[in-house]
Amino acid sequence: MRPQLLLPFGVSLLLLTGCAAPRAVLWDGTSMPRWHVDGNFAEIGSVPFATIGAVGRSAEDAVHAVASEGDSLNDSATYRRSVRSLVAASLDMPGANFMTSIHMGLGGGVEAGYRREGGANAIDLRWQYMGVQDHGWNGGTAIQYSWASFDLPSYLGDIQSLLGYRFERKDVIVPFVFSRPFGENGKYGSFGGSLLCGWTQVTYGFDPDGLYKRSGVQWEPLEKAPDQTTTYWSFGASALVRGGYRWVWAMAGVTATYQNYGTYQVPGTDPISLSGLTLQPAIGIEFRI
Repeated sequence: MRPQLLLPFGVSLLLLTGCAAPRAVLWDGTSMPRWHVDGNFAEIGSVPFATIGAVGRSAEDAVHAVASEGDSLNDSATYRRSVRSLVAASLDMPGANFMTSIHMGLGGGVEAGYRREGGANAIDLRWQYMGVQDHGWNGGTAIQYSWASFDLPSYLGDIQSLLGYRFERKDVIVPFVFSRPFGENGKYGSFGGSLLCGWTQVTYGFDPDGLYKRSGVQWEPLEKAPDQTTTYWSFGASALVRGGYRWVWAMAGVTATYQNYGTYQVPGTDPISLSGLTLQPAIGIEFRI
C-alpha cells in the first residue's frame, strides 16, 4: 500500500464495526465493596496486523469479482483472496466497537459482571487479592468467558451466502492486573497494566450450493466443508490510566495480544493460515456507585 493511502485507509477502518472478541483490559485490579456497582462505557479499536491486508480494497474487489461470476469459479487466485478475506474478517476484523459493562461487588474482594462489545457477550469474575494499604500497589486477577456469532460487513455478505459460511467463537481471557493509585486509596484514579493469556475455540463450516470449479477441462461441484473446530492461544499485555473523582473517571488504555489463529480448511483452495499481533486502543468513562 502506498504511504499516501495509509491515512484514509486507517480512517475507513475505524468506521467499520470490528468483529473481535472482548480482549481489551479496562480494569485497574480493584474490586467494588459488596452490592456496590461499577459501570463502563468505552470505544475500543482493533488493529489486527495479520488480517488488515486480507480485508483491504483488493480483497473487496476479489469478493465482488467472485460474486459476479455466478455459479462458476473461473479465477482460482481471485477466489482464494476472497475466501481469505472472509476467514480473516471473522477471526479479527479491523475497526472499532462500542463497549458497555456492569459489575457488582460480592464481598471478599470479589465482583461479577457482564460485558457487551460489538456482537459479543461476556461474563466474568474478578478478584482483588492485593491492596494498596499493604503493598503500595493494587493487584487482581479475573476470568472472562465470551461468545459470539459474527455478522460480517455487507461487502462480504455476498460470498458468505455463496459459500454457506458460518462462524462462531468462544473465548476465555485471564488477565493479571496491577495498578498504582493517584491519591489516598485511588481517590483521583490510578495507572497500571496487566499481563494476560487467552484461549479461543472457533467453530466454522462451508456449505456451498450450486457452485462449480474447473478441474482440468472438467467442471466439478465445489465440495462442502462440514463444521470444524479449532483452538488457539493468545498472550499479551495492557496499560491503563484512570483519572477522576468520587463517582466518575475517564480512562484510556491499550492492549496488545499475539495469536496464531491456526489453519482453516476451505472448499476449492489450499488451507488458510494466519498469525500476528493485534493492538486495541480504548477510551471511555467509568462510573462507581
